[in-house]
Amino acid sequence: MTQFVKNGKFIVGFVVGLLALSFQGIATALTQEELMQEAIMEKIKSHDRLLEALERIDWFGDLRLRYEIKNRANDNSLANDSDGHLDTARPRVRLRFGAKAHVYKDLDLVFRLSTGGTSSTSGNQTLGQTFGQKAINVNLAYALFRPSIWGLNGLVLEGGKVKNKFMKSEVVWDNDVNFEGLTESYDKKLGDTKFRLVLGQYFLEETDRTPTTGGSQPVDDPWIAAWQGQLYQNTSIGKFKFAIAFYDYQNLTDNAVTNQLGAGDGQRNSQLTATNVNTTNVRTLDLMGEWSTPIRDKNFKLFGEYAVNLDADAVTGNNTIAQDLNTAWQIGFQYGHKKFKKFGGWKVKAMYRVVQQDAVFYALNSSDFHDGGTNAKGVKLQAKVALRKGVMVNYTFYSTKNERGDISGGQYDIPGHHQFDLKFNF
Repeated sequence: MTQFVKNGKFIVGFVVGLLALSFQGIATALTQEELMQEAIMEKIKSHDRLLEALERIDWFGDLRLRYEIKNRANDNSLANDSDGHLDTARPRVRLRFGAKAHVYKDLDLVFRLSTGGTSSTSGNQTLGQTFGQKAINVNLAYALFRPSIWGLNGLVLEGGKVKNKFMKSEVVWDNDVNFEGLTESYDKKLGDTKFRLVLGQYFLEETDRTPTTGGSQPVDDPWIAAWQGQLYQNTSIGKFKFAIAFYDYQNLTDNAVTNQLGAGDGQRNSQLTATNVNTTNVRTLDLMGEWSTPIRDKNFKLFGEYAVNLDADAVTGNNTIAQDLNTAWQIGFQYGHKKFKKFGGWKVKAMYRVVQQDAVFYALNSSDFHDGGTNAKGVKLQAKVALRKGVMVNYTFYSTKNERGDISGGQYDIPGHHQFDLKFNF
């Protein structure tokens, strides 16, 4: 009996041991399965966080291929440009790529990269330079804040290298100009009426503290204090847009500008001869108006602009062509499809423009019209056709000449300037 009990205890212990080992194996297997599940869940959560972050980023960009032809007058003066009488033709490319990150409900961060080197008025890069690499630079980099406290809905604050929020005008600003500094804007809508106020404080250049030949430096850094009021009104006879702006350049007189535009002294503001030192203030009052209405199934737009420098005070001599050359204006129309959403969409545009020597700051207005700068007049004709959504072809024609020659009476005329563009938006 004793032996049977002993054998029974052994058998029971053996069975219990086997069961314990079996349960331990099952527990171990369950633990490993749980660990794998936790790892998978962590990867899913990580992917979800990444997707959430990516959903907060909007990517945008465009690519433009251009072939450009300039036919210059054979009897142009060579005093300011030794090649000013020669025709040119060149292929060009512009690539811009950027993103807007929606960081918080009231905060966005925006950047964009672009070809074009350090030019403030062009993103074009000329091809055919022995296949050389093309530089990419920062084109936009700013923070955008929309405060929602204290009833400030409609207020937007931007700082950094910011976009131009003023009503579009190539008389004063080239389309590629992006300011550097602060912009404050406020929108208010009342029924069919919308108001917008735009204020800006922009750093123009950091001045070299050593005296410049012909100037009275050292002087303070030049900067721009700007404001514009905009009014948008819907009526039974169409939509109206009006804007009044004042662009006040501080410390511009006696400063040398490093980013030059225009074909020599004849297309710059009054300066000391053979230097880049400005001899006039620029305080431009700018008035703009636009009326648009549907005609048949297209949109017709009539627009005009008048600008005057209220402080054109350059002394006689140097490259000052004449006194009181302080006004600029343009008038034109546009007709065609309002938006390009499919093949066959089109629009045409025509305008006439006059820009006297000291009306606006010469280094930041349109770089295409008469090779940039001031002291210019002429026409601009344009036609656009959509090939598909986001793809269009564009032809632009300019015929321009000096508003009244240069200081010595020489001319710089461009009777035929052609731009053939193929543009992709993405």
